[in-house]
Amino acid sequence: MFKSIRWRFILIYFLLVFLAMSIVGMFIMTKLQQIQVDMSSKNMEARIKSILASSTALQEDDWKQVTGEIHNSINNGIQIGYDENIYVILNDDKKTIIAGSIEGTEGQSAYNLNKINSYILTKSLEGNVESIVPKELYDNSTVVNNHMSYPVYENVNGGGDLKGFIYLTNNIEYIYETINESKKIITQATVIALLLTVLLGLVLARTITGPIKDLTVKAKLMSQGDFEQKVEVKSNDEIGQLGSMFNYLIDELKKTVSNLQQEKSKMETTFKYMADGVLTVDIIGNIIHANPVARQIIALTDDGENYDVVISQICKSISLLNLKQKNFHGSDILEQNGQTYKVDYEPFMNNKNEIGGVILLFKNVTEQFRLEKMQKEFVANVSHELKTPITTIKSYTETLLDGALSEKTIAEDFLTVINSESDRMSRLVSDLLKLSKMDFEQANWKQEKIDVKKMLIDACKKLNIHAKNKNIEIHMGNIPDDMNIKFDKDGFEQIILNIAGNAIKYTQDYGNVWVSANKENKNIIISIKDDGIGIPKEDINRIFDRFYRVDKARTREMGGTGLGLSIAKQIAESHNSKLLVESEVQKGTEIKIIIPEYEVYEVFEV
Repeated sequence: MFKSIRWRFILIYFLLVFLAMSIVGMFIMTKLQQIQVDMSSKNMEARIKSILASSTALQEDDWKQVTGEIHNSINNGIQIGYDENIYVILNDDKKTIIAGSIEGTEGQSAYNLNKINSYILTKSLEGNVESIVPKELYDNSTVVNNHMSYPVYENVNGGGDLKGFIYLTNNIEYIYETINESKKIITQATVIALLLTVLLGLVLARTITGPIKDLTVKAKLMSQGDFEQKVEVKSNDEIGQLGSMFNYLIDELKKTVSNLQQEKSKMETTFKYMADGVLTVDIIGNIIHANPVARQIIALTDDGENYDVVISQICKSISLLNLKQKNFHGSDILEQNGQTYKVDYEPFMNNKNEIGGVILLFKNVTEQFRLEKMQKEFVANVSHELKTPITTIKSYTETLLDGALSEKTIAEDFLTVINSESDRMSRLVSDLLKLSKMDFEQANWKQEKIDVKKMLIDACKKLNIHAKNKNIEIHMGNIPDDMNIKFDKDGFEQIILNIAGNAIKYTQDYGNVWVSANKENKNIIISIKDDGIGIPKEDINRIFDRFYRVDKARTREMGGTGLGLSIAKQIAESHNSKLLVESEVQKGTEIKIIIPEYEVYEVFEV
């Protein structure tokens, strides 16, 4: 049934009306409920203020001295509604109830009374009026109350010490009864609207599908070679415009048939000057046409050469036999002369409507393949980095769920591992977001004048604990006081922390890290050097690649993401700076940050 456009049209209208009514209904119900609850809270606050103003005992500075008067005021002097309860709570350590509309509550701690919400009572200690609408179970029946805790000070206007709290609960079941009735009304309205939609959709769909059916019949006759068909245009709407376009198409088709030869000549000229290679081969392997690009790709010198003879020396997978097995339809990859080509091939028909041969299109996709390879490597690396902590978290969590929670020591060890792996995932995602922002030039660099000496000292202080854990000594060079640069403060700090952090991480215990800075040729050169494990020469050019690690197992064990140096390099380059690396295995590594000095750099703008 739904293969017909008529029924699909009706279904779409039905779904649109249904979704619109549902969304509007939900929105109205949500807002109505919120408005009612807010109104209840305002009334409760006004009620508490009224009680406070009408009771002289509550206005006394020391409630402990007038406990009896407050009790009488609450139980006899104030009219309590059937749907509300009130408690007067002293601001002592236990939050003692000194008066209440429910008998037996006096003298109890408010924290121990299930009719008082401890959360908002605690929140109101800050001096704010707090309210909440929790669902509670009293006497096996569900009750919905609005709770409000109102702090009272020695001074009525809020000054002096906090004497205590007036706690009021108000039954608001009537709000939810009103909401439920409103939902029934909206549901009934939705059903009526949907029925009307179906009826109107039937009428509207018939006016649209009728002309389309007539157009379909005429199009079928035209496909059989009868180009004298015309459709009757009865309106100027989209259907009428479609009919007019169909008539116009027939007239144009007649002209096109007579101009085929001319278009063929144009096409051949186009093929000749195309950037892609085009090769036409008949069913027995004769090369019918080859444009200059295709000739160069397959090294074709003679038009009389057989296709299979030529192509067998380059790529046997696109031989005529293999193409025939694929019904002359598909694509393949050809590597030739250091270039990568995507070969798309499609059959063409002869005058008997049989496959007369195949047309091959050679498209140079060398750069695209390079980018796709980089993207696949990046995705694979990200997947691998995320899979490891996820697997660890899942396995440890399953062990805890299987009963290890009862063993406190084991549970604490497992939760420590889970927390560590979560931190690792968080660092990885954070680093990826930073790189993504910089890749798309969304990083907002706030460049300002920075004192290099102060920044280096502050950064080293942050790394001092990490260094002491490995008994590594951080040596600060004699840095001049007048050394300034124009740089984003957070970005500069991150470069130093990333590089110096790596130096500490890859230096053995009791090692050394040297941090120094000097001026050279109007540049500030910051050097971070260590006597750690060093970097092999073949890896130096790749250490700034994302996720690249010299020793993958050790780096993961240390908690690295493989993105720190990539981030540092990208921040530096965005500030017209660069990083240089010198390293020797087992002797140490030195990374220099070269930044234009402030006086020269101040003309630079982001």
